[in-house]
Amino acid sequence: MEKLTFLFAVHNHQPLGNFPDVFRRAFDRAYFPFLETVSRFPRFRFALHFSGFLWDYLLKERKDCLELIKNMVNSGQLELLGGGYYEPVLTQIPERDRLAQLSLMTEFLQETFGVRPEGLWLTERVWEPHLASLLHRAGFRYTLLDEEHFRYAGLKNIHGYYITEDEGLSFNIFPIDKTLRYYIPFRSLAELESYFEKILKEGQDTAIIGDDGEKFGLWPGTDKWVYEDGWLVKFLEFLENNPVEMMTFGQYLQHRAPLGRAYLPPASYEEMMEWVLNPEDQREFIQLKNSLPPAARRFLRGGLYRDFSLKYPESHHLRCRQLQVSAEVSQCDDQEARRELYQAQCNDAYWHGVFGGLYLPHLRRAVYEKLISAELKVPFLSGWERFDFDLDGHDEYLLKSPYFFLWLKPDEGGGIAEIDDRYQVLNLTDVLTRRQEFYHLHSTVHGENQEGKSIHELSRALPPEAQKWLKFDNYRRLSFLERILHPGISYEEYEETYFREPGEFIEKPFMASLEDDTLVLERQAEVKLAPGSIPLRLCKRVRPGLRALLFVYEIENLSPQEVELTLTSEWNLAFFENEFRAGTNRVEFREGELVLEAPEAREIWVFPIKTVSQSEKDYEIITQGLSCHPVWRLKLTSREKKLLFLVLKHGR
Repeated sequence: MEKLTFLFAVHNHQPLGNFPDVFRRAFDRAYFPFLETVSRFPRFRFALHFSGFLWDYLLKERKDCLELIKNMVNSGQLELLGGGYYEPVLTQIPERDRLAQLSLMTEFLQETFGVRPEGLWLTERVWEPHLASLLHRAGFRYTLLDEEHFRYAGLKNIHGYYITEDEGLSFNIFPIDKTLRYYIPFRSLAELESYFEKILKEGQDTAIIGDDGEKFGLWPGTDKWVYEDGWLVKFLEFLENNPVEMMTFGQYLQHRAPLGRAYLPPASYEEMMEWVLNPEDQREFIQLKNSLPPAARRFLRGGLYRDFSLKYPESHHLRCRQLQVSAEVSQCDDQEARRELYQAQCNDAYWHGVFGGLYLPHLRRAVYEKLISAELKVPFLSGWERFDFDLDGHDEYLLKSPYFFLWLKPDEGGGIAEIDDRYQVLNLTDVLTRRQEFYHLHSTVHGENQEGKSIHELSRALPPEAQKWLKFDNYRRLSFLERILHPGISYEEYEETYFREPGEFIEKPFMASLEDDTLVLERQAEVKLAPGSIPLRLCKRVRPGLRALLFVYEIENLSPQEVELTLTSEWNLAFFENEFRAGTNRVEFREGELVLEAPEAREIWVFPIKTVSQSEKDYEIITQGLSCHPVWRLKLTSREKKLLFLVLKHGR
């Protein structure tokens, strides 16, 4: 084999809110074994990125790993990469926070290792052209992006680096070879050698990879393959015994000229741009892509990372909360509040794919906890505010009180998007809507051997026990949502139908106005009740109480006849099955810490909300929360009004 230059980067990250045993397992099975093994092969030069959560863990729990990294940095074997300290997608946070996150990492690396990073790891490789000037101003020279970014720009040579610019400021970009991403560490060394020779036969002399460190021991089956079966040692010996020159990326920049100037479109890695599509679009996209010759695929890009805010309203709401807290924290000098904000900008809870964590309640709740904790350090005035919080062209109402913050959407059924219990530092309504995903409809089972495959190539099939939980909601799961149904509806009938039949009030616009400290919401509608339709007026009121939120319903029969009906109110609350106790007209959560009470209700029906989602391990059935439905059985004469009350309060 002729001489080949090989550039190697590894990225390690665990998200905010992940369980401590996952951190321990990641270091024991992947991060430390990889570093310890490669340290015995000093000719193997590489770049390393740890996210800030892992650096924080290293400082407290793994001084041995920290010392190992220091030794490799001092010997010149290892180049450290910067990035946003707490692994934010830079394009999704305000510029002031982008620069602050980048500075945090740079300062940490300077103080801890005595080096200033030239390059950075770009979270999820989410690129937008304006980042070139921002990263230049932040003091960086280069980053790594996926091969697909370059293909979309019509570039065929991925065996070097390109220079791009924005606002006249230049920046260097290295392409990550997708074939190497799928080969290392999943294929044999013979296949890898054959691919290296293919690069050389094409007249090129550089191979580049940058990928997740978890694939070296933490991904399913890789601990045995990489270490017990000796793949990693054999790989390192192969590099030493062949004419392969290892360089750091910084060294390569010093000795090699760019391949040319390039302008890359907004993109992420190929799989991400499929995951962001809705199921039907994803199916059509894959079919179209497979029908085209490889050269024509550059014209197909899938979606954009920003589209996760369209696919999942919960993701968009979470990002809007992050933007709101950022604006508030920027006006004060509390450094702890800023640190908590930056931690809350960790990307994982904002999207979903094989790796994304939107479906994982512990990740979402950790983000909310940091946002609420940061907000607790910011002075506020009690009362209502009206503004377009979620940037959809409709005003929302925000209630601030000492014990609860509340976000309400008049245009979506007068529903509540979020209630923060400031005492418990908890978003009480953080419950994910059940949606149909691509993998619910299309199996990826191929029947072939699973060994030697990347996580993106593994076969997966829905387990039989998941079928009963494949229920999908025909509306967004807000709270304070009403249904008017026939008078004799049973628990069993309601459980099987309510999520499919939103009715005439859910997701419909309500008129909103303020009366002192009370928000008043009103809607009139024709409701289908046997033997025909009945005109009804529903008025909802919300006001703060002492350690409580008070809700009042006023329902009026506008027809000339008497009517019997069932009224329910839906409350989706972020608790698990073992955290509640239901009585006739009240539900207690966490041994009475919080109480939902409806004095006039006949009963309160409670249903667990479970989702079936795909992860790097397999399919997971996850409880997202509890859906609580106070039930009122009513008989209204013509023009009769009835008042009903509901309270959400601290129980002790």
